[in-house]
Amino acid sequence: MYLNKVFLDPHLDHPTHVRIVYEHVDFLMLIDIHDEKAWPYRVNLDEFESLSLEAVPDPILLATPEAGSKAEEIRDRAYRSVALLLTDYFALFDKKLRNQKIKSVLEATDESRLYVTRQLRRYWQRGLSPDSLAPDYTKCGAPGQNRLAIQKTGSKRTVSHGEGLAITDEIASLFKLAIEGFYLVNNDVDLKGARTKANGFIKSKYPKVKKEDLPTYRQFRYFYNKNYAKPLVVQARTPSIQYAKDVTPSHSTSTTNNFGPGARYEIDATIADLHLVSGHDPDRIVGRPIVYKVKDVFSRMTVGLYVGLENPSWATASIALAHAFCDKVEYCRRFGIEITESDWPSIGTPATITADRGELLGKHGDILVNRFGITLSNTRAYRGDDKGIVEKSFHMMHVDILPYVKGKVEPVNGKKKAGKRTELSANLTLYDFTKMVIISEINRNTSIPLEGYDFESDMPADLAAIPVRLWHWGVKNRTGVLREVDPKFTYVNMLPHSKATISPSGICFKGMYYTCAEAVELGWFHKNRSVPRPKSLEVAYDPLNTNVLYVRPDNKFDSVWECTLQSRSRRYQDMSLVEAMSIQSESRSTYSEAQQEADYQAPDLQNELEMIAQVAEKRQKSSDLSNNSQRLSGIRNNREQEKKSERQKNRESAKSPKKKEAATVTSIHSGKQVEQGFDYPDLDDF
Repeated sequence: MYLNKVFLDPHLDHPTHVRIVYEHVDFLMLIDIHDEKAWPYRVNLDEFESLSLEAVPDPILLATPEAGSKAEEIRDRAYRSVALLLTDYFALFDKKLRNQKIKSVLEATDESRLYVTRQLRRYWQRGLSPDSLAPDYTKCGAPGQNRLAIQKTGSKRTVSHGEGLAITDEIASLFKLAIEGFYLVNNDVDLKGARTKANGFIKSKYPKVKKEDLPTYRQFRYFYNKNYAKPLVVQARTPSIQYAKDVTPSHSTSTTNNFGPGARYEIDATIADLHLVSGHDPDRIVGRPIVYKVKDVFSRMTVGLYVGLENPSWATASIALAHAFCDKVEYCRRFGIEITESDWPSIGTPATITADRGELLGKHGDILVNRFGITLSNTRAYRGDDKGIVEKSFHMMHVDILPYVKGKVEPVNGKKKAGKRTELSANLTLYDFTKMVIISEINRNTSIPLEGYDFESDMPADLAAIPVRLWHWGVKNRTGVLREVDPKFTYVNMLPHSKATISPSGICFKGMYYTCAEAVELGWFHKNRSVPRPKSLEVAYDPLNTNVLYVRPDNKFDSVWECTLQSRSRRYQDMSLVEAMSIQSESRSTYSEAQQEADYQAPDLQNELEMIAQVAEKRQKSSDLSNNSQRLSGIRNNREQEKKSERQKNRESAKSPKKKEAATVTSIHSGKQVEQGFDYPDLDDF
């Protein structure tokens, strides 16, 4: 009950730690564990309990020596001498009997009496075990204190000349200045460069120092290793953002704090590492596509996608989120992929969405919070590891797709070894690439097990770490069904919004004209200005589909008018918004070039017209004209004469210059001759 326990005795002048080295029914044997000359003394059990001493943790921590070490030899030697005394343990507490046993040990060994008594005392004071006799090497030296020598320590030089320089406080301060002010703050500097900087400081402070007295690299390296711990050096030499993201150890995983499917979604975008061509003209290279992904943290399932040419923003992120909330069957069917709802079961809104800060600002962020009840979580600046699951998935997408496509982005200058631009080999359209991404994500969702997935204790051992299986298990056993939403209204409200203008030609958005039954019924397109119509209104648009536009007549969630593209804008049918904008830009450029050519030719036309007018004016002035009344009264007759003259000119110009012999013609009409005239017809006959 009490044996080997340590108690604090506060009744003495100086509080003392005592150890119980023997326990009897009526008494205990105690020893002061810090007194170098202490021997055990007897205390009756009733007296000991009446003292109410405080039991404390053992202040002496024992270390087991390494096998084959010097410390092990010292421990074993000490224990051999003590073990001979322990054969009759109780007799050691009687001074006379103890001296007799020590004498017998001295006769059997070559040890001195002082050594044996010291080891016996250490055995009692330090814990009654063989390890209590091991040397305390950890207490050797002067921990935390630097020993400075007047003369250089260590072996003497045998190759280079001189005796070297002792590392005094002044030299140590210069070493420290070179390490902390040059080495730790500059990743391009190695330790030898820092030692060169330190020697420069020494030469500046001691101009007369000899070359053989400069500290060696070995001295500098010893000082560095002794005073600068490796983890602190790595932290000091690594930028804080990079250290926090790539170096500092991870103590948990994303799944730990996400109880089930829909607990947290992560969304992020990347620029795919390949180039695409236009689906309407393979000769036109449209650049690299943007891919948005929405990932469920618990199951690692890809729950939403966006593949397009729009830059990363809320406009594109909202489409990916709308896709994440709604059914995926119809979306896949648009690309010729047939799936069932169980193949891609992520329908509904999650509890939390984690995204970059810029993508969750504005009106649509309010819709997520106030309408759908979703908590928004922003990542820290430059901390992609805050949403590491979706970040990693982009790499896996490239692993699946890039081996089979052309037009890949090369790491150096975008060129192949032969110097040819890789963009020129591109042949995939946006439709093709989107289909490849969908197939890749479905395969990873339904077939490929996750590596290193951290299972909870209640998850069965026969549950494979495949995203769709984890999702179904989590819905059944954890969070249940996600909150359902109306697909159409959710999709429209999540789309990017902008302004459109109204004119008799229709609802104009981005140079394209739309119409809808509601606007026609209100008479917005009447040319009569007495019918009132707004100058502009808010619309929602799908950047991937120019065929449809959604008018938002008010701020209600379920107030939507669906508009279709007019025939006057049929040129932009079945396109993405980026492709339509590209055609408009090219058309404006073509019109601008044609207008420049017309402007260049206009002065020549103007000069020619002016010359004709001047000739007519000179001819009129040189003619003998009648009086004004005669000229005005003869207009009708003059017109008739001019018509006859013009007809005669046309007849003459219509005649062939040479007559050819006519061929013999036999009439097919039996005995009936029809006379036909071939004179130039009079225009008045028509």
